[in-house]
Amino acid sequence: MKLTLVTPAKKLLTEVEVDEVIVPAHRGELNILPGHAPLVSTLKSGTLRVKEKGSDKFKSASICWGYLEVAPDEVIVLAENAEWEENIDKVRAEEQLQIAQERLQTAGLSPDDYTIARRKLEKEQSRLDTLKH
Repeated sequence: MKLTLVTPAKKLLTEVEVDEVIVPAHRGELNILPGHAPLVSTLKSGTLRVKEKGSDKFKSASICWGYLEVAPDEVIVLAENAEWEENIDKVRAEEQLQIAQERLQTAGLSPDDYTIARRKLEKEQSRLDTLKH
């Protein structure tokens, strides 16, 4: 099956042949293998893992929110943000996570500001979790 992984800013994969894709779906992790039933799902922040055709190792990317479409021979992931494991700066992610945690503890945040801070925290946590895989 072919995998496409895109964000509004870049294409990380375009129709790459894969044997397996594991995604952080809204209601739990989904393991997609060739022949998977058609599906559309929302995605939450987490680690996307992909095993390219013929490889025995997974490649990991941190993704933040998005959508997944599974067709008979194709998987499309549209993510708000995505970053390959090797491109994640651990020190920066830790610093940004700390900033987001402090921001969430600020009294009087508007609902919009709270949502932005919570999403930032989820993004940075996802980046650090991806480094653990």
